[in-house]
Amino acid sequence: MSTSRILIKQGSIIYRFMRFETSSDGGLIALVDRDPRSKRGGYNWTIDPATFEASSPPLPVDPQDDRPLPSFRFSLHPTGLIHRYAEGVRQGTLHIEPLHALTKLWTFGIISIPRPARLDLLDEKKHRHDVQAIFEVPDNITERLTFVVEIGPQPQQPQSIGIGLNYELYSLIVRVVPSPKLPPEITAEHFVCAMANTGLKEPIDKAAAELKFYQRIHGQSAFVFREDRGGAYVAMAIVPMAKPPKLSIGFNRPDLRIEIIAFEKDKAPTHKVRFWICDKGGRNKTEDLRQHIISVELDAQL
Repeated sequence: MSTSRILIKQGSIIYRFMRFETSSDGGLIALVDRDPRSKRGGYNWTIDPATFEASSPPLPVDPQDDRPLPSFRFSLHPTGLIHRYAEGVRQGTLHIEPLHALTKLWTFGIISIPRPARLDLLDEKKHRHDVQAIFEVPDNITERLTFVVEIGPQPQQPQSIGIGLNYELYSLIVRVVPSPKLPPEITAEHFVCAMANTGLKEPIDKAAAELKFYQRIHGQSAFVFREDRGGAYVAMAIVPMAKPPKLSIGFNRPDLRIEIIAFEKDKAPTHKVRFWICDKGGRNKTEDLRQHIISVELDAQL
């Protein structure tokens, strides 16, 4: 997993604004980079990114059980499925093109902040990341700033003042747009997170999109990769099969074997198998043992 941050600098002060985390399945998490805090003070909103007109009324984030919760986030999946979360629960869904086959820029998020000073500070010792991009705001800017978040084919440059992050198969853009006219219940101190309401009508097949994403990177053949978290492995078939595939792996060490990780009943995918590599001590979660694999066989009952 890799982590990228977009920081906002005003004067000599650097604030955390957005954080992006990639996952081993080709997905991406986009977060408003604030520490968990009280639910009060935020609003969830769905708007049209072309007109900035509300397609649903703003919903206040202030239920009675006022406990700290993470800030707004979006999860982007290889199929092009995008979820928006607030209060720690899913609040909306959008479908765009698969991430491996994007043909244009898609606006999926709108984030409006009261002013830079309301963001959390960057602590270089505490807040680690692999890539950072800094957006500088003049000292005399103290009003609300609104940004759109877009994803499109790599490479991209912002169409207005902003920052682009280029990944292997796509680009992310965060750029400034004019702040919309907010409803009267949203004050100058509210953070606002909205999801675009323009997308595709039909979702993309998950198995096909995931396979094509990895094949863009690894080529048209079966392969094994290791997950970022936990240390488990995944074997990918060339195409989805008629039923969940069976996996056989040969090793150049007699002490190594595999242990299949079962999927939920009736939800087993037909294009991949998750497994552990075990040695004499059982599941080896520390070492990457792929260098000892000499053969991989997934049954091909299509």
